[in-house]
Amino acid sequence: MILDDITLTNFGLYAGRQSIALTPPLGKPITLFGGLNGGGKTTLLDAIQLCLFGPRAKTSGRGKLRYSEYLSRCIHDKAESQTASVQINFRHTVAGKEDRYVLRRTWRRATKCAEELHVLKNDRLAPTLSENWATYVEELLPANIAHLFLFDGEQIERYASPSDSASLIGNAIHNLLGLDVVDQLTTDISVYERRRRREPLDNTTRAKVEHAEGELRALRVRIEQIKQDRASLKTHQIDRRRREKMAVDEKFRKIGGALFEQRQAVEDNLSDARAEFRRSSETLQELARGPLPLLLLRHLLDSAAKRDRDEVEAHRARQMHDLLADRDDATLTYLRDHLTDEATYDRLRDFLKADRSRYQMEASRQTILDLTQEMRDALSLFRNQCSDLVTVLEEGVSRHDEVKMMVEHAQSTHDSIPATDVVSNIVDKRDALRAGLARLESEDNAMVQEIERLQREEQRQMQALMNLLEADHKERKLEDDRERVLRSAGDVRRTLRAFRDAVIKRHVSRIEQLVLESYQHLLRKTTLVTRITIDPEAFSVTLVGRGNQVIRAEELSAGERQLLGIALLWGLAKASGRPLPIAIDTPLGRLDTGHRRHFVDRYLPFASHQTLLFSTDEEIVGEYLQRLNPWIGRTYHLSYNDSDGRTTVTSGYFADEARGSD
Repeated sequence: MILDDITLTNFGLYAGRQSIALTPPLGKPITLFGGLNGGGKTTLLDAIQLCLFGPRAKTSGRGKLRYSEYLSRCIHDKAESQTASVQINFRHTVAGKEDRYVLRRTWRRATKCAEELHVLKNDRLAPTLSENWATYVEELLPANIAHLFLFDGEQIERYASPSDSASLIGNAIHNLLGLDVVDQLTTDISVYERRRRREPLDNTTRAKVEHAEGELRALRVRIEQIKQDRASLKTHQIDRRRREKMAVDEKFRKIGGALFEQRQAVEDNLSDARAEFRRSSETLQELARGPLPLLLLRHLLDSAAKRDRDEVEAHRARQMHDLLADRDDATLTYLRDHLTDEATYDRLRDFLKADRSRYQMEASRQTILDLTQEMRDALSLFRNQCSDLVTVLEEGVSRHDEVKMMVEHAQSTHDSIPATDVVSNIVDKRDALRAGLARLESEDNAMVQEIERLQREEQRQMQALMNLLEADHKERKLEDDRERVLRSAGDVRRTLRAFRDAVIKRHVSRIEQLVLESYQHLLRKTTLVTRITIDPEAFSVTLVGRGNQVIRAEELSAGERQLLGIALLWGLAKASGRPLPIAIDTPLGRLDTGHRRHFVDRYLPFASHQTLLFSTDEEIVGEYLQRLNPWIGRTYHLSYNDSDGRTTVTSGYFADEARGSD
């Protein structure tokens, strides 16, 4: 399924008619929407859900409103025609054949706001589809699993919450496997059994049964009331307090709060760096006080060594010249006595003279130093010491420069620590918000425990009622036909329960593997979590790491828990086996800096073949925008004008961030 465009007419903040192209270019699956808080991002996500699911859409602003009242409130306040509509053009491929659809919902503000739904298939009006769209859309994207594909940052946090994730995962698995139908059928059979069992009851037994059923109904009302109170607590207090805390945490981060909290470590680091700098300086000073001045004479020592080598060579040349002279005189004397050829004698004499002249120039060098061997050894020792000193000096200076940079960096970090009076108010406010949030979460946990206790009581009373009816049934020996029906109903109920358990156990292992693969892909730490298990009854998630050690949720960092929530959504979406677009509202609000990079690099580009991303000016910006840029096919800016209360959609992203991405 590919969404090609969406057109809003007087819907929410979007006055007039505004059309947005959504078709992703090849290889660029992400369409990025940028807008400030309150600028219409959630409204656009609501419009997609409303157009697809109508009364079954789980939109943000509906609450307990009737559908007609909700539609009326969705019409732009200043719309002249008092008419609104949402239209989506999309494509869907079945068995290799691609069909084009136009889905349009239109309504007008009236005493009872009623909508008109029109569906076009391949450019032709399809009345049958229009009348049965609620059924047909379940084949494309079932409403009860839409939250796996259309979600926001708060939903990620709920999947990451140990107190909420089990019920969410359980509902998702039931919906993915179609077990909600099995559960409803089981309930219907139980109701049927109770009705058939009470048919022949006498007045006394009937009174007991009616009393038990009355208590059961009251218990269910109490459970529902607490669930509603808990939902109200989470929506109106906990979520609001979390948003306030997140805003304060962000403000705390921007003014350098993290450094303020680490100020003692920063000061210790600066002190250590300064101490190391002093030690390095003292080492260089010790060198300077010792043999280091000898390096000033290094060129003189090298010159003396060279002069000494020359004088040694000159001495050897003189010795050789004298030896050759004696040899040549003896040779010529011998020849003169025994050789009569004067010409040969003269040539040989001249040759020998020329041969001696080679040593004469070398021997003529003046001797100045005339070093003894002891002096020569001392000179060599001094020169070797100079070479060693150069090595020691270079290492000392390099270490000194390195430590100096460490001091400068530590000093810069220390200077960046905000003053106590700057952060004290924010710290106090943050602490108050944390305390308040902890109190609200404690109250929420108490409600969860109370709901679980009441549900156990409900099961107990249900069993007591069934026992009462069963006892009466046995005593009266009801007619064979009713006995057979009830026995068959019990068999069917037990079979359905066994079928439900078997289906869950069969598919949970596949879902576990998909969630594990998603989590390891996000973390890129395949050794941190090596196995994920989901209890097929309680649907609680257990993480197993190296050495088959269970990892408690408290051992994960906040960012790792958030990535676990994303992995659960991603794995469940994969388990659906449906190639559907994904829309994510404010995805980075609850992730820290390090895990934002994981989310941007390892999830968003691969989440789906088409991803609609709704971001504030503090999320997909700067480094994250640059990282995501190769995958972005379209960008839009949602600009809200406070004077006329309307949002306008324009191409491009936030002006100061979009230059590199458009």
